[in-house]
Amino acid sequence: MTTGAVLSTRDLAQRLAEAEATIEALLSGQIDAVVDSKTQTPVLLSKAQAALRESNEKFHQLADNITDVFWIRSPDMREVQYISPAFERIWGRPVESLYADPKLWTDYILPEDRDRVASAFAILMGDAPSVDLEYRIARPDGEIRWVRSRGFQVRDAAGVLIRLIGIITDTTEPRRLQAQLMVSDRMASVGTLAAGVAHEINNPLAAVIANLEFIAESLGSMGSQPSAAWVLEEIKEPLEEAREGAQRVRLIVRDLKIFSRSPADEPSDAVDVKAIMESSVRMAWNEIRHRARLVKDYGVVPAVRANEARLGQVFLNLLINAAQAIPEGRAEHHEIRVSTRLDGERVIIEVGDTGSGIPPEILGRVFDAFFTTKPIGVGTGLGLAICHRIVTHLGGELTVESEPGRGTTFRVALLVADEAESKEPVPVKPAPVVGRRGRILVVDDEELILHSVQRMLFKEHDVVAVSAAAEALALCARGEAFDVILCDLMMPDMTGMDFHGELSRIAPEMVDRVIFMTGGAFTAKAQQFLSNTPIEHIEKPFHPANLRAIIQRHLR
Repeated sequence: MTTGAVLSTRDLAQRLAEAEATIEALLSGQIDAVVDSKTQTPVLLSKAQAALRESNEKFHQLADNITDVFWIRSPDMREVQYISPAFERIWGRPVESLYADPKLWTDYILPEDRDRVASAFAILMGDAPSVDLEYRIARPDGEIRWVRSRGFQVRDAAGVLIRLIGIITDTTEPRRLQAQLMVSDRMASVGTLAAGVAHEINNPLAAVIANLEFIAESLGSMGSQPSAAWVLEEIKEPLEEAREGAQRVRLIVRDLKIFSRSPADEPSDAVDVKAIMESSVRMAWNEIRHRARLVKDYGVVPAVRANEARLGQVFLNLLINAAQAIPEGRAEHHEIRVSTRLDGERVIIEVGDTGSGIPPEILGRVFDAFFTTKPIGVGTGLGLAICHRIVTHLGGELTVESEPGRGTTFRVALLVADEAESKEPVPVKPAPVVGRRGRILVVDDEELILHSVQRMLFKEHDVVAVSAAAEALALCARGEAFDVILCDLMMPDMTGMDFHGELSRIAPEMVDRVIFMTGGAFTAKAQQFLSNTPIEHIEKPFHPANLRAIIQRHLR
C-alpha cells in the first residue's frame, strides 16, 4: 500500500533492484555517466570506474602474492568471500573447496584444537574486535603444521558488523627453529656441566665398586662354613654404602633424563618446583661449590602448571649464571640463595647471588637474544632470552633486580596448578608375595638385566628369559602362554614397539599382558608410543619390591 511519498514494498524492492543493477553496471564499466538529480546534467564516471578497477587490481596483486593467507568471511562465518592462493601452499588443499563448503576449514584443524579455535572465533563474531591464536592443521599427506591466525572485525559507519577479515601465517618452521635453539642452549648448559656431572657420578660409583670388591674378597676368604652372624657383620656396612652410592647415581641419571627431553614435545602439567630445583642444583653443583655457599629457603608451595623439561632449563640457566657471576676461590665469602614462596595465586621462585651485579645501563637488555657480557666462548647470549620466552609461554613472569657490587636476583612467578592437575600419582606399594604362581616372560638385550630380573622373581614365579624380541615372538607363535611379559622398550634388532605390534597380530590375547621396561624413551617415536599407547611401563632402575607388586597386580 502507498500513500503520498510512502513507497509500497513492491516499489521499494524495485528501487533496490535498480540501485544494485546501477552499481553493478558502474563497477563493470557498462555505463559511463549518470544524471545529476539537481542539474539534470550527465556526470562522467570513467575516472571513478578506472580508480575502482585499479584499486581492485592492486588488492588482488597484493593478496594473491603474499606468502600468508588473507581471508574475508561473512559476519556469521558461514560464507567464505575471499581466500588468497597461499592457502593451497600451506594447507595442501584447493581453495575452491572452501568456497564450496566453508565448514571444511574446521575439518582441516586437528581435533584437539578445534574447540579452542571455535571459541576464539565465537568471541570474534561477538564483542571482541580481534583474536590472535595458534593452532595445528593436517595436510592431506599427513604432515602437521602450526599456523598463527589473526582475525579482525570490519564495521560500517553505523557500527554494524559487515564482515570478518584475517591473516594466517605458517609458524611451523619458526617453531622448529625455536625448539632447536632451546635444545642447543640446554645442551650447551649440560656441556658446561659435563665435567661436574662426571665427577658427581664417579664419586658414588667409586664407592659402589670399592665396597662390592670388599664384599667379594671377604666372601672368598671366609672358608667353607662361615657363621651367618659373621657374614652379616662383615658385609652389612659395605652393602649399605654400595646401595647408597648406587642411589646417588640413579638420581643423577634421572636428572640428566629430565634435561635430555625435548621440551617442545612435553605437555604442561602440575609439577613440583622444589623437586625440579633440586635436580637443577645437582646438575650445577660443580659450578656452584667452588664459588659460593648454597642456601636453600624452600617455603611450602603448591604445584605449578609447567613443563618439567622447560622449567628445569630455566632453573639450570639461572643457577649457572649466578655461579658465573662470582669469581672462583672465595666460596666462603659468597652466597647463592634459592627460595620459594606463595604470593596469592602465584608461586615465586628466586635465584639470587652476591656476585658482581649488572650495571643499570644494560639491565634492561639482559633478556635480549644474543646479548651477553660473558667472554667469547663462555656464553651464547641465548640463555636468558630463552628463559624469558619459556616462562612467558607458561603464563608466568621472569624479572630481575640487580645492584653493581651487591649481586643479582632473578624472580620467576608461575601460576598455581588447578586442583585436578595437582593430584599426585599414587605410588606403587610393595605387595606381599601372595597369590598364584605366574609364568613370566622377560625380554631384554642386556644380559645383566635378564639375570637380575630372574633373580628377583624366580622364587615366586616361573621365569622364561630371552635376549631378543624375535625369540619371544617365536615362543608366543608356538602357543606358549605367559601371564606377564616384561619387555625392554629400546632393543637393537627389534624394538619393544615393533614386538608389541607383531604380538597384537600373532597372539592378540597377550597384548594386554605386556609391561615395558625402559631406561629412557629418548627417540621421538618412543616418546609418542608411550604417550599414545595405554600400556604400563616401569623405568629402570626399578626397585625389586615395586616390580613384584606390579606383577602380583596383573595376576589377580
